[in-house]
Amino acid sequence: MKDKLFGALILLISAGHLSLSQTDKTGMGMDLQDLEKLKTQSVQTAQPKGLALESTIDPEHYFVGPSDVFSVNVWISPPVSFLLTVTPEGTLIIPTVGEVRVSDITLAEAKKKVMEGIGKSYRSSNVTMTLVTPRPIVVIVSGNVVNPGSYELAAYYRADKAIEEANTLRRDQLQWQHEDAERTMSRRNILIRRKDGSNVFADLQKFRVTKEDKWNPYLREGDVIVVPRTDMKQNVIGVYGEVNLPGRYEFVQGDSVKDAIRIAYGLSKEAVVDTIELTRFLPDRTGLTTTVLNGRLLLDGVMPDVALQPGDRIIIRGRPDKRADFVVRIYGEVNYPGVYPITRSGTKLSQVIASAGGFTEFASIKTAQLVRRSVEPREIELERLESSRGGVAAEDSLYYYLETELRIRKEVVTVDFEKLFVEGDSTQDVTLRDDDFISIPQRRKTVYVFGQVASPGHIPFSANQDVKYYLEKAGGLTDRARERDIKIVKAKTRQWLSEDLTTIEEGDYVWVPKEIEKSFAYYLNIVGQTAAILSVGISLALLVIQTNK
Repeated sequence: MKDKLFGALILLISAGHLSLSQTDKTGMGMDLQDLEKLKTQSVQTAQPKGLALESTIDPEHYFVGPSDVFSVNVWISPPVSFLLTVTPEGTLIIPTVGEVRVSDITLAEAKKKVMEGIGKSYRSSNVTMTLVTPRPIVVIVSGNVVNPGSYELAAYYRADKAIEEANTLRRDQLQWQHEDAERTMSRRNILIRRKDGSNVFADLQKFRVTKEDKWNPYLREGDVIVVPRTDMKQNVIGVYGEVNLPGRYEFVQGDSVKDAIRIAYGLSKEAVVDTIELTRFLPDRTGLTTTVLNGRLLLDGVMPDVALQPGDRIIIRGRPDKRADFVVRIYGEVNYPGVYPITRSGTKLSQVIASAGGFTEFASIKTAQLVRRSVEPREIELERLESSRGGVAAEDSLYYYLETELRIRKEVVTVDFEKLFVEGDSTQDVTLRDDDFISIPQRRKTVYVFGQVASPGHIPFSANQDVKYYLEKAGGLTDRARERDIKIVKAKTRQWLSEDLTTIEEGDYVWVPKEIEKSFAYYLNIVGQTAAILSVGISLALLVIQTNK
């Protein structure tokens, strides 16, 4: 009974509810009725505010320091709870227990010391100590960062958080300063100087792939973080081929083949693990030597790891996978338009049309097209430049560039759908390639006449009729028509042909151009040029006559 009353009294003292000015006849500031009421009250322990943590705090790696706030609980009846703050001298003052030094030791060690101290005053073995609010600390960030200086952070932050803060742009700074620091700062040779004189190193790239705390240590007050500058053309290693993030990485003394593969986020599923190539400069740096390693044995620890040197390159080959997503697209007048899978080099045009359910009754087979893209979108500009290297005559350049642009964006495969699907000509059954596009237009059953005609528009198609027939159906030519330059635009190829070079087919266009109107100045200029030529001719004739006399 005495233990229970004494525990309740300690609870009130620690919570600040007992005032020395409060007295009664017991001389203890409360009577026995107050203590009995206290027995029935639940003890409220302070709860931490929401903190942005990457994971739970590891007691084995978190070091305790001044201003850390702890909840210490003795689970007797009623429970005794203390909300305690580490003093600037690095101690916890625990009522009825005394002063316990907890600074500069791990949280796990601090818990052990506090529990041992409380165990001497309380017979209960059920004692807990919980970190409620981590303390703020001050660290210094120096070296190749945008804003070197002192920063106040929480003690649960790691080195990367301090560097991130030091690289945050201020209003008076430019974006290039941040980009320059990000490009040239070391991420693998970061030095952390502790106030006790010890040094630790941070390797942020290795931490990101391993999540091991030693590569990105928790910060402590007084830390000085030195971020050196690095040159990604020197003191580097390369990891290429079938890894998840191939590229060039900063070299750190002690790196091995296994470390390099980890930093590149491991092997891809297509990697040929048995033959990893390690290429290294000869001692005189005049040549290279290549060593083939059995990566399976190396990664499994059966054979010893291989230490790397600056300039080493690791090549991991991959097995070819021919099961890529090869498809063609069919649009227009087929029964089931859409996307169809094909093999890399063995699917014929007729097979895909059959898979699409064949043509509908409205399909214009004669004007169907197979279009192929041979230039990747990201390489279009380069293709334009390379196509301009030839010696194109000035008068042909505009037309050449137009045709080149059409070729880049849509290369038409020469295939006659009508011969293949109507006449059964197997020579037209071309092999399809990935991303081919098959267009089956709808039958128009008309010929479109436009330009200098009385009534431009669609004229019903009539077989074996010439241009004159369709011009009459369109109301005849206007007074300004240039009849000698009438062109037939083919529905399939959009080629412009003279009427004597082709016959009109369903879906074709007939274009009647306009007579070009010339100003008086134009004719005056012609007369002037003609007169000049005649004048020169007459002068030459007279000169010849005089010479012969």
